[in-house]
Amino acid sequence: MSTLDMPTTAMDRTLRGLGSPEIPLNIGAVLHFDGQPPHLADIQDYIATRLAALPALAVWMPQGARHWTVADEVDLTSHVVEHVVPAQENLEQVVVELAKTPLPEGAPHWRMCLLRGYAPDRYALLYLVQHCVQDGAGMLRTLESLFAPGVPESESSAAYHGFAQYPRTSARTRVQCAATDLQSLRSLGAWDLPGCRPANEVGFAWSRVPTSTLTSVARAFGCTRNDVYIAALAHALTRWQSEIRGTEDLPDIPFLVAANVRRPDEVALAGNRTAIPYLRLPGAPLPFDQRLTSTIRATVPLKSPTVRAALRRNFDSTPAWLMRATFSAISTPRRAPAAVSNVVLRHPLALHGDPVTAIDPITTTLGGIPLSVLLLVHGDSATACFRTNAGFSGLDQIHRMWEQTLLSWQSNAATLSRS
Repeated sequence: MSTLDMPTTAMDRTLRGLGSPEIPLNIGAVLHFDGQPPHLADIQDYIATRLAALPALAVWMPQGARHWTVADEVDLTSHVVEHVVPAQENLEQVVVELAKTPLPEGAPHWRMCLLRGYAPDRYALLYLVQHCVQDGAGMLRTLESLFAPGVPESESSAAYHGFAQYPRTSARTRVQCAATDLQSLRSLGAWDLPGCRPANEVGFAWSRVPTSTLTSVARAFGCTRNDVYIAALAHALTRWQSEIRGTEDLPDIPFLVAANVRRPDEVALAGNRTAIPYLRLPGAPLPFDQRLTSTIRATVPLKSPTVRAALRRNFDSTPAWLMRATFSAISTPRRAPAAVSNVVLRHPLALHGDPVTAIDPITTTLGGIPLSVLLLVHGDSATACFRTNAGFSGLDQIHRMWEQTLLSWQSNAATLSRS
């Protein structure tokens, strides 16, 4: 073993110390393929040829360490395994159980599992990695390197391309970003609901919509697909909490938004380069157009490379103790946000000629945060993974409300376009 000169980030060290046996901090993706399932040894041999391009798959972090430890050799017989899924079993439930399995501790913190047997001409690969090793963008680069080799770093889905021109930022902008983030410590009480208390059980659910659904609404309002995604989630949460609270005033809904601040030259590196700015969206019921307008207004700063540069500077300078204290402070029902992420995989994927037909993202959640959602857009499909705390009645149906909201908005957007 050797120690990598590049230190871990404060976020890496914070995430390494969090999590629990009930809720491991694993993220990843399920890649669905059309074709005859390959032999496990063939996948192990193939990944062995790609390891040089994937430094994140050779590192691990001992508890309390400040640097990455590099494995002299990655034992792919333990990291790349298979699971036969009988035809009568539910593939999604198998994935849920495998996603809860602890990853290696004293070795690189990842695993890939070949899932076969559930259909004659289909198979899947489940990739899991501890969140301290990779954020969503880093995960995208791993998938590109394995299943779309040849994509240069300058075109990688993992980079925030607004940094390509090296935008400058001012101390004033950095202070404004920090002040906005401090709002996340305010007591809004969005999750302080009658009969709802955080539990140790956190559920999984997935929802898939056509990418065109997000795109058509975004075009009608001149905004981004991310705006539509977050607005629809706020709309669904408003409906959910109004069903519990009844006619009383509804508090605003706080969101922590994962903002990619990874530079193009960092796409393959291990660790997290994700800032988490704070958004506060109206909790009161709003018409379709007002909901989108309020969200677009709130997300304006996140579209600015200058603001992203300020977020990156603040991210680099935040000590681990302050990051841990912040996570602790927001892990209470009166302060907890909804955590939202959105990644876009811009390149088609395949394995030995077998195309990837769908990708189901896997996200995690920190204790005390009732809802975490990761949206992954790939080709014609946009799939969201929802992690919901079982102590909040009805929240396990929020993925269906989100999907229904988007489909109804698509109809509204079409009407606007014709008028």
